[in-house]
Amino acid sequence: MSPVSVIVRYEARTVRERQHRISVLVAGALAVSALFAVPASGQDGTGVEELRLRGAAHDPGPRPDPASAIPSPVPGLNANEAALFRESLLRVSELEGTCDSCAQQPQNTLPIDPDPSNPFSPGRLVNSAGMGPIFNADQCFICHSQPQIGGGSPRVNPAQLIAHRLGGTNVVPVFEETNGPFREVRFKFKPDGSRDGGVHSLFTVQGRADAPECTLPQPDFRAELQRRNVAFRIPLPLFGLGFIESIQDKAILLNMDENVGLKRALGIVGHPNIVPNNGTISRFGWKAQNGSLNIFAGEAYNVEMGISNDLFPISRSEEEGCNLAFEPFDVPRTETELYDNPLKIMPAWLMFTEFMRFVDVPRPVPLSTAAQRGKDLFSGIGCALCHTPSFKTRGTPHPQLPSEEIGPKTVALRGQTVNLYSDLLLHHMGARLADNIVQGDAGPDEFRTTPLWGLGHRLFFLHDGRTADLLVAIRDHRSTAHSDGGDNPAKDARSFTYGPSEANAVIERFETLPEESKQAILEFLRSL
Repeated sequence: MSPVSVIVRYEARTVRERQHRISVLVAGALAVSALFAVPASGQDGTGVEELRLRGAAHDPGPRPDPASAIPSPVPGLNANEAALFRESLLRVSELEGTCDSCAQQPQNTLPIDPDPSNPFSPGRLVNSAGMGPIFNADQCFICHSQPQIGGGSPRVNPAQLIAHRLGGTNVVPVFEETNGPFREVRFKFKPDGSRDGGVHSLFTVQGRADAPECTLPQPDFRAELQRRNVAFRIPLPLFGLGFIESIQDKAILLNMDENVGLKRALGIVGHPNIVPNNGTISRFGWKAQNGSLNIFAGEAYNVEMGISNDLFPISRSEEEGCNLAFEPFDVPRTETELYDNPLKIMPAWLMFTEFMRFVDVPRPVPLSTAAQRGKDLFSGIGCALCHTPSFKTRGTPHPQLPSEEIGPKTVALRGQTVNLYSDLLLHHMGARLADNIVQGDAGPDEFRTTPLWGLGHRLFFLHDGRTADLLVAIRDHRSTAHSDGGDNPAKDARSFTYGPSEANAVIERFETLPEESKQAILEFLRSL
């Protein structure tokens, strides 16, 4: 039976059956139930119920997860695009090992573990290859699974599972808490004092059955933490990125120049991160450091899973006895049985691009009366000056004439309103959010305005996942000039040098609102 027919049959099951399958797929792999929400609490540890009784604003918490962990494709894809999307789901769910001969089940076939009717990933048996000596994860969706495949950090941190897969002898770093977000690590400076900023992989293949000769140690994270040389990042949701890719640069610049007088009066500036190769606007990643979905995908395979590919052909570590894959590994496939199949010839990293391009946007719920009022207040106090509610992609959704064949190559992405709630620009956020990492034009306290769509299902907030409380995340946007950094886990000796956050005036407006008005804004945000 083909993967496509199994997927179709799988999606046709009852909701109860699908929930059971998903518990095997995601909850079984991560030892987490998809039916329990992370409770929000006050900044002082006060419980939600007590805040409610006091009449104080509080995070209403994440909405229940969808019945299925399988995301939907963009509506209106043609048959070939839909086939690519289905194939991409199989690819992003592959469990990686170091070499072809190490695979525990056949590649490019339906998994036999943990459930014969599960059309996606095995929970334990390796069915793919190419992982390098150092890595953060061994499977795309293990870190991108909340509330569906392609989402953000899951409820239960998968670090323990990843660290010890196939007998791995890795020590899980102290910052990877069981019920906290999955965090990758960047070091701010090198031992010689020059800037670093690169990802330092959490794990190595030491002790694994598929790399028996490898003794490569992990970085000394404890020492770097003591030096305050560590900055954290958590996985970003991948939904709707094809629409963000389709927004024209000139639309971003036009929006940047709108309401410029009001923005300046509030201390809001903002600027794009520019791709150095061609001068276009970069827009993906926490600091908008990646200029395209291709770069985003190729970097993820190389940096997060250690898999060399067309874009990043050299392994990040060439330690003898640990590097068992070809280099580059993930390139167009020339094996006869794969080359002759149009869905299999493309390398996995490129199929990851197709997944991000074709996966649908997060869908909000209908607004309650309070949430509608919160939406108005959100704009009224100035939040929407950075969290721009929407852009529109170029072209005609249903072209009838050759002259209308403009915009994205994918017709389904043309002429669409993109309700992302971001201006895709960089903003100075001050010491409370600064991570002291420089990426392109993004300075040490600058971040891209994070898109808010899908916020209703997110469990952890801000780039480092420091809080599960939406109200805390809002308040952490405020940072006075020369602050000590407050609750920022990355604060260091430089914290006192940063200027004020561009969000200060807006957050001050938020704080002057009555509690019921703050609550309305929180209800609106959780509806997205």
